Amino acid sequence: MGYIARAIGAETYETLLSQMSKTRVLEAYLMQTGGSYEDFDEIAGVLLREDFVRNVLFAPDGIVDAVFPLEGNEAVIGLNMYEDGAGNREAQAAIEKKELYIAGPFELIQGGIGIAGRLPVFLEDQQGKPRFWGIVSVTLDFPEVLSGSSIQQVNPQGFACRIWRTNPDDGQLQTILETDMPLPEGRETVDYEQTLFNSTWTVSLASLRPWYLRADLWLSVAVSLLVALLAAVGVFAAERLRQVKTEESQREIQRLQEQLEYEQGNMLLSQIRSHFFYHTLNSLQALIVLQPDAAYKMAGDFSRYLRFSLDSVTADGGVGSFREELRAVRAYADINQQQLGDRLHMVYDIPDADFQIPLLTIQPIVENAILHGIKPKVGGGTVTLKLEELADCWRVTVDDDGVGFDPETTRGRSSIGLENVRRRLARFPGCELRLTSFPGVGTKVILIYRKQDKN
Repeated sequence: MGYIARAIGAETYETLLSQMSKTRVLEAYLMQTGGSYEDFDEIAGVLLREDFVRNVLFAPDGIVDAVFPLEGNEAVIGLNMYEDGAGNREAQAAIEKKELYIAGPFELIQGGIGIAGRLPVFLEDQQGKPRFWGIVSVTLDFPEVLSGSSIQQVNPQGFACRIWRTNPDDGQLQTILETDMPLPEGRETVDYEQTLFNSTWTVSLASLRPWYLRADLWLSVAVSLLVALLAAVGVFAAERLRQVKTEESQREIQRLQEQLEYEQGNMLLSQIRSHFFYHTLNSLQALIVLQPDAAYKMAGDFSRYLRFSLDSVTADGGVGSFREELRAVRAYADINQQQLGDRLHMVYDIPDADFQIPLLTIQPIVENAILHGIKPKVGGGTVTLKLEELADCWRVTVDDDGVGFDPETTRGRSSIGLENVRRRLARFPGCELRLTSFPGVGTKVILIYRKQDKN
């Protein structure tokens, strides 16, 4: 039940995320035009493509001055978001917190029910300081925007579900979506709170029948007992295996360990940071409208980064070309430079060389330098990637002048990325990772790759 509730909550979040990203396009448009929206009609059609997008609006200083499309939404012109009214509390909180807030469902003054995203926009004044410009908003028709929800598939599975929130305007419970067969009165529920852009919706799930009458429960008990028995047999077999000292058994254990490491690498690779996907795709959405050439380049960089990451999974022995990994590093850095602008500088001191390295050992280090070194630093900084050829090894240095950290105080809490690189290098004799870092100074990581014998 908890799994189903989380799945419905995540699906609802993904649906609204794809629509709320339109507010970022409005923000980017105002930043490019310096606050003018006179020619916005040309772009409005792209953002209003879905039938359930009611309108987008501009509210300089919190007062609605323009809405697209105007037909059918005339009543919203002049709405003062500083006054009392449905959805205005969220707008005021968005201005105070300088964050995107979602409001609704609530009755729209132009008629109907809607859900709205309120995003405060801050532009730079002549002194380069941020000043409050106003609010941009995207309004979605409700319940049409959630018409594809999987909630109606819950009843056939023997459960009932309700998505609800506490209405900030009156403090009352408001049902947002509910299955055809509602929650049984008095039945205990499993609740999952889904955060949606500074608003909280709760997914409540309950069984339509008492637990002891559910055949699938007893089937699960039987399966669990069988799995427990099989696990006990597996433990016994593993204990017997450890007692075998022959050379053949040792080779088999080594093979199983290598297979396990390979599968763990696949699992870690499959968990590519979702926020990197969202930020890249949201940036592409804005660039397609505003800077098509930049969008074309970012799409190519993103494709190159993903292709290298996926090819690394099937690489023979986990080894590949330094030059190919460098291409993936450049693609990843270029995507971040498009998003960070002048806050990120990349320096490459790389001679024309190629050799075999354990894959996914340089790219995660550069990723850590950008995410944890440069992004948190006010004003940004520089990441330098350097390759040196020594007598018996190749030395790669990733140096950043970011925020840095104290390795002694963070011992035992290293990032998953660094620990994964250490494990990969440990499988290859003569390869190692050396790290130094100082708070406020930056971090330097040196990767040593032993040269392969040519014989």
